[in-house]
Amino acid sequence: MRVFRTRSLHKNRGLADDDASRAILALTETGIRLSLDDFGTGYSSLTHVHKLPLDCIKVDRSFVHGIRPNTAGYGIVKSLLALSRDMGIACVVEGVETEEELSILKSLGTSEVQGYLFSRPLSEADLGRLFAKGMTLSSSTVTPDISPAAQKTAQAG
Repeated sequence: MRVFRTRSLHKNRGLADDDASRAILALTETGIRLSLDDFGTGYSSLTHVHKLPLDCIKVDRSFVHGIRPNTAGYGIVKSLLALSRDMGIACVVEGVETEEELSILKSLGTSEVQGYLFSRPLSEADLGRLFAKGMTLSSSTVTPDISPAAQKTAQAG
């Protein structure tokens, strides 16, 4: 569940830095884990990684599309993986759509990814049925006994 987005932290959205910090601290004290989504684009910045009590950064998919060694995306993802390891936080790489992208990300040491290679978005009901059967999503998952639409989207495209 996405609790709030990075842009909610900016003063021009009505929250002063101290107010946002107090709100975030209150959330983390209840056990809510904090992830910075779409890292590297838009409103996300290294300042947030430095100042917020993050548990995870989620690398934006724009750096994954067409990833190859000696490309900017490769260098950025490699650096963000090292940053997250050094800071002791998780790093999820978003937007994995091909086996080739997955292979390259694995070679960089990525352990957490998400993307259409594994599943298109599922409804709450279809996800519940998937988990109830003890199934997980992988690039080779076949998901019987869920709706045909969800089965089609849960399979690697």
